[in-house]
Amino acid sequence: MSGVPNPPSGKGRPRGSGGFGWRAFFHHSATPVFVLGKGKRLRYANPAWERLAGVTLKESLGMVCSQRRHSTPLAAALAPTLEALAGHHDRARRPAPPGRNGPPWWDVTFAPLAPGAERPGDAADAKRGKETFGIVGFVTVVGEPVPAAAKKVPATVSALRDRRAAHFGLDLLAGETPAAARLVSQARFAASVIAPVWIVGEPGSGKETTARVIHHASANRDRAFVGIDCAGLQPYLVESLLFGHGGLVGSDRVGTLYLKEPAALPRDLQQRLADHFTDTPATRLICGSEKTAGDGVSGGALVPMFQTALSAFEVRIPPLRERLGDIPRLATRLLGRPLDPAALAVLREHSWPVNLRELASTLHEAARGAESGPVLREHLPHELRVKVGIARTHPPKSLNLDEILAAVEKKLIQLALKKANNHQTETAELLGVFRAKLWRRLDALGIPIPPQPPKPRKSESGD
Repeated sequence: MSGVPNPPSGKGRPRGSGGFGWRAFFHHSATPVFVLGKGKRLRYANPAWERLAGVTLKESLGMVCSQRRHSTPLAAALAPTLEALAGHHDRARRPAPPGRNGPPWWDVTFAPLAPGAERPGDAADAKRGKETFGIVGFVTVVGEPVPAAAKKVPATVSALRDRRAAHFGLDLLAGETPAAARLVSQARFAASVIAPVWIVGEPGSGKETTARVIHHASANRDRAFVGIDCAGLQPYLVESLLFGHGGLVGSDRVGTLYLKEPAALPRDLQQRLADHFTDTPATRLICGSEKTAGDGVSGGALVPMFQTALSAFEVRIPPLRERLGDIPRLATRLLGRPLDPAALAVLREHSWPVNLRELASTLHEAARGAESGPVLREHLPHELRVKVGIARTHPPKSLNLDEILAAVEKKLIQLALKKANNHQTETAELLGVFRAKLWRRLDALGIPIPPQPPKPRKSESGD
């Protein structure tokens, strides 16, 4: 191959090389071999390397092998080390392209190619010993990937996984109302298919919880559930999490990816996501939003593929005000302790504009007041009892500013007198006023003038 670096012609050729075909030697080798020339460019690779890398030499010839930010995973895996660039043999372990975490890895051995000297004692020997005109690399695969079914999970991790899956069972969504029954049916069907799911619901209605229930009831339950708040993170962070080095979309350990409000992402990143999840990926995609995908597309916030391909199955979560009959069951499940019937009656009278999130916050606040006993009506927040008409507020009879200021001033003067032990001069100093003004304010506010403490008697020593 004309692109492969050759030793300098003439006197620089090693003795005895004759017509030895080193290309043919590498070509028939079962070990993946590649050669880098000047500028760390790929100049040769044998068929074993092509089979391992999944690309042909024609496609990758001239590729710069470095670990810069924009380098491909393959170029980063073949990048020579600093020791190799300095002319020394070296070895490095690199993640196998496309750079996923975990096995397999590549152990890459770098053998620099340096021109030899023509005669012993040549003055240029030292300089030539430091120069290289190429690097030969040998790749050894370490740690073949293990199928998920063959991986051994520690008993403690398995027990923790089982408890987590049991917490997010379908019964978590169950209730007595028709709306709850419809939600359970939709979640059960969504868990039985592999199509992307679009969950629609008001803020705090439990969209992510429903997504977790679907995940733990699906065939992907043995892999991880990952949720990303697209509106709460910068777009470049979301792109790095998804498509960066060891990104989530390329991991075989993620079973379900949940995107909260994907319409908040830039349209180019939305299109990249849609293209990826349209090609039957190993990871299940579930999106949650306050609006349907159709509304997002019509408003210009979503690319059309999110409606046509990524919202094939839609799950609607009813607001809590439409399932008030489920509050006793939901409250018991959230707290794990009984509630007094009078407290439940108060909870059923509220409209819950923030849905389950507001209910959970209210119950936990009441549980702190009840300590270890049952939650009573009196333990519920005062604002909630006022809203439902159980408790009433008593506004002040008057909001006259002069009366309020006079009451505050009277209280402040009384505190200053008590601190100064009724000494009027010290009281005036504490308040920052003259003693005459203090007398006038005492008289105006109806504060009795306290008796002065006795003055200390002068010494009769003859001064």
